[in-house]
Amino acid sequence: MEAAQKSWFSYEPFTLLSAYRVFQRRFITFYSPYEYLLKDFRTATNHQIYPITAEYLDSNHEVAEENVALLKNAIELWRNAAQTTDAIAPMLFHYSWHCFNSFFAYTFFRWERQHSQSHGICVSNMSDDVGKIKITISKKDGIFQRIVDTWSCLGCSLAFSDYFPMFEGDVIGFRSNQMSFQESNSFELVQLLNFNPYDYERRYWKEFGREKLVHNPSFSNSMGTPTRIVQSYLTLFVASSVARYRPILWSSILSGESEDKTAFALAYRDALLMYAQFGLNSQSFLHRFSLLINDLMGGKFELKHLP
Repeated sequence: MEAAQKSWFSYEPFTLLSAYRVFQRRFITFYSPYEYLLKDFRTATNHQIYPITAEYLDSNHEVAEENVALLKNAIELWRNAAQTTDAIAPMLFHYSWHCFNSFFAYTFFRWERQHSQSHGICVSNMSDDVGKIKITISKKDGIFQRIVDTWSCLGCSLAFSDYFPMFEGDVIGFRSNQMSFQESNSFELVQLLNFNPYDYERRYWKEFGREKLVHNPSFSNSMGTPTRIVQSYLTLFVASSVARYRPILWSSILSGESEDKTAFALAYRDALLMYAQFGLNSQSFLHRFSLLINDLMGGKFELKHLP
């Protein structure tokens, strides 16, 4: 996160807001050939996602201000999390990523209900058998679904999405994901931790082909890496929930009292790296986002066939 601040985010408050407004309008310009995707996505999913337009921003000046505030909150929460105890840190780290996810989604698109009303994720069965902790994802209007929608409409194919962007000739549309992460909206933590997005990607290509799948060069990998990022966010969400509601259980996880607790503790640490590690060949969310920023500011944005 600190390295990220030293790049695009290292502006004085007024300058940051001005730079952000320029960035949003660049995205509007370069995404315009793909705006038709949102209509197809709405038809397929009934999710009320719409393009951000220059007219919309002119009529709603607070949008940029709110999004920049979300970014500042993400940075401040990360700083505080890095300086507190392991007992409290997961909650602050999660809310840092939560704020950055909201910044990410609302930078590129808007929804019919402007603000989400929930996380869109529920964690239950927080027992000593941590592998059986239950995660339930809402397919309606939580911020998690909006995050998945954003990745999808930027040209990525996540295992957690019900629909993938696919070519039909030269036109891109959304088609049903033929190999979803889980048939049910609920799954156990052990299933999440054992899931390998890159194995999933290879299996999908082998089973259904790759010639119609969409590639967004700004993300380098449009299936495995975005899925890994969202998987890590879910892992951190579970860690923050356990730390919040079952602090003694969280302490035993950090202590590695059993093999499954050690695996969860390591996955939690890996999730933090997947969020904010910023370095050479990094696959982190911040690194991928910075590549997208650089491409857009350089006048590049395209969705094409896999190389």
